[in-house]
Amino acid sequence: MKKALAYIYITLLLLAGCRTNAVESEVLSNNVYDNVYKTENECDTVKIPGPLGTDEPLKDDGDVEKNINADQLSEDRELTKEAEEKNVTESDVIVDQEGIKSEKDNLVSDEETILKTFESKVPKEVVMNIKYNKYEVPTDYLLILSSEINIREKPSTSSKVIGCAHYFEKVNLIAEVQGEFIAKYNTDKWYKIALKVGGKVQNGYILSNLAEPRGFQFNKMFEAVKRAKSEMESNTSAYITNYKNRVGLAPLYNGSTKDKFGILRNQSAPAYYEPNLGANFRYITDGTLVSTLAETDSFYKIRTLNFDGEYYVPKKYLSFRKTIKELTKVVVVDRKNQNEGVFELIDGKWNLISYIYATTGENSKHKLPTDLGYYMAIQKVEKFSYLDDVTKQIAGYAPYAIRFNGGAYIHGVPVDYVLKDGKRVDPGIQEYLFTVGTVPRSHKCVRNYTSHSKFLYDWIEIGKSAVIVIE
Repeated sequence: MKKALAYIYITLLLLAGCRTNAVESEVLSNNVYDNVYKTENECDTVKIPGPLGTDEPLKDDGDVEKNINADQLSEDRELTKEAEEKNVTESDVIVDQEGIKSEKDNLVSDEETILKTFESKVPKEVVMNIKYNKYEVPTDYLLILSSEINIREKPSTSSKVIGCAHYFEKVNLIAEVQGEFIAKYNTDKWYKIALKVGGKVQNGYILSNLAEPRGFQFNKMFEAVKRAKSEMESNTSAYITNYKNRVGLAPLYNGSTKDKFGILRNQSAPAYYEPNLGANFRYITDGTLVSTLAETDSFYKIRTLNFDGEYYVPKKYLSFRKTIKELTKVVVVDRKNQNEGVFELIDGKWNLISYIYATTGENSKHKLPTDLGYYMAIQKVEKFSYLDDVTKQIAGYAPYAIRFNGGAYIHGVPVDYVLKDGKRVDPGIQEYLFTVGTVPRSHKCVRNYTSHSKFLYDWIEIGKSAVIVIE
């Protein structure tokens, strides 16, 4: 059913265009993953396909994990192809930072009522030292969450339509302004945007209910980096190890495979409140960075930045292999905004060397979210394979992967093998997906553009690096 709806949706988008004599498209659901929309001529409702998972990777010793809902990766590729045909990819519409600065500087001369401006700033203590710049990524942008919506010349439905915004498109965000009150949405808030049209910068307005403001939480990212650095310097660090339950499946929590905090038993360790196996406990997941505070015959007393308290973990669940003695490299993934910042300690100062879009795991029945927390960069894998759910054969691979939490990796765009004469053929590395940086669509992993995952793969140092996931 989902596959059929995806084909219907893609076909409709190929045929559809923005209408110039009607109100903005109407989103009928508050759940972006199950949106039902009406186009501007109030046509029949069609369900927009939600974010769909594609991959759960394997480690580098030959194990292969399931590829849940792998057929939905083809949807990402169809959306990418369509975006390229419509010229709405980031390279088509995003205005460079210098151009946006000029647009924001001109706000004071506008007659409109400015409710809020958007300006994500890098902390003064952080050196801007960008080493990866393949894409022009705005620090503040608007993610379109409805299909084929009008961009108006002024914040009013009576104003001229000057363009059309598409589902999952990202455009530069300048300000939130007060405009015409739209009763059906109960709002008079509009977003002022800027985008490239024919190589020139053009301003426009989109009703606030049809899109979501996004930005880079540089301050919050940096606070997490400093917190991790301080913890690593003050204590002996280690990390939880139970990938694929190889150390041993943790005990059930009151007969359940999930503790009261929602942490799963799978690929976790028991963290006891007292140093005995009969005590109450909670789960702590594979890859979690911990500080060791004391040692008994059977336990290490630990604490973690993932949650409060001190706990006792059976010794077999703790690894000191290439433990972090000096933290110099950190990738911070922002689950809320679907982006990430990359920090490196150079000559005693933290440098921001990259900021880019990212896609995290979806919290749904057959997929897992990317868990919040502080994790060890455990290993690098040049590529990992995944299975087809139906045939149980290897379906493809994801390149340039860094494992940090159970089966969760930061990796590039997954590649499906092509069958020719009964043989699997590698079609080659795929760089780009239009859906990267939109909404959670993967299965626990953090998906990057392939060139950025290659940049991270070459740059990361096991034993000096951490991955932090924030909200």
